[in-house]
Amino acid sequence: MKRRRPGTLLPEMFRSLVRRPATQPYPKVQIPVPEGFRGKIGVNPVLCIGCSLCAIVCPTLCIDMVPDAREVPFKGKTITRKKLPEVRLLDCIRCGLCEDACPTDPKAIFLTEKFSRAYTNKDAAVE
Repeated sequence: MKRRRPGTLLPEMFRSLVRRPATQPYPKVQIPVPEGFRGKIGVNPVLCIGCSLCAIVCPTLCIDMVPDAREVPFKGKTITRKKLPEVRLLDCIRCGLCEDACPTDPKAIFLTEKFSRAYTNKDAAVE
């Protein structure tokens, strides 16, 4: 084990105090998101028709269909939606298959360019 000479720690500590930080002060400063970034999944409940295709194609089964009855417009008609997707964000792998399977235009379920947060409780990360 290499031994340090006495007195080398304090000069290094003082040099670090005057240097710029090596990291970005996120979230104060937003970092640029690259094109095609697959971030947090979003659901637009106004556009969703409750077809369950997103839940069927999801490889991690992180999308649950929960009861939510209401009238929604779809291709010039009004249909009765019985279910709405609920996404467990910690289980989602952001593959985009749910977005591809969604029949609505614009998409009712989609990947955003927002970063997912860190959670300590799995139940808190449901949207």
